[in-house]
Amino acid sequence: MIISKQLLFVLLIASSLLSAQNLLQSDCEADNENIACCFAEMPAALSSTMTIGDQREEGKRMIVRGTVMKSDGKTPYASVILYAYHTNAKGIYPKRGNEKGIRKRHGYLHGWLKTDSLGQYEIRSIRPEPYPSWDTPAHVHIVVKEPNGKMYYINDIVFSDDPFVNERYIASLRDRRDNGIVTLKRNNNGVLEGTRTMILK
Repeated sequence: MIISKQLLFVLLIASSLLSAQNLLQSDCEADNENIACCFAEMPAALSSTMTIGDQREEGKRMIVRGTVMKSDGKTPYASVILYAYHTNAKGIYPKRGNEKGIRKRHGYLHGWLKTDSLGQYEIRSIRPEPYPSWDTPAHVHIVVKEPNGKMYYINDIVFSDDPFVNERYIASLRDRRDNGIVTLKRNNNGVLEGTRTMILK
């Protein structure tokens, strides 16, 4: 039987997507740079809100919300999965000691969500601190998984009042349409709130 190049391509894509869905943290022990490992052992049911950490986590409470857009910057993108992880109030990725695979690097301050029918999302966490002794802005890493299975990082969430968010940092970004810079303001409950429109590739 002769398989066309187009059919072979489709089969390869389907196979890679299936393997990503079935990936376990144990599969990521040797290759935790595999971006699919970000979605290993993800909960089966996701809402459009993720909560990272709990009320016992030291730090300033923070909410970042907004809309995920398709590459045209105008069309809301539903059912996009976002994976986020970040440092704690000391600028490190905290561990509990039982982490496996990619969580050995990302720690326990991570989570997932799926955008709603309007492409909206909400991330509830603490404001991360920058790495100790580095001139890198405090940031929240964001990994995207589109409904078609494409996975990639986008610009980190960073904060407009961070002294390291400067011209040099902005010049280093690969995608300038959505620089990830969020302005946080304290609400009546003392929680820092900000918005970001994410424009995908």
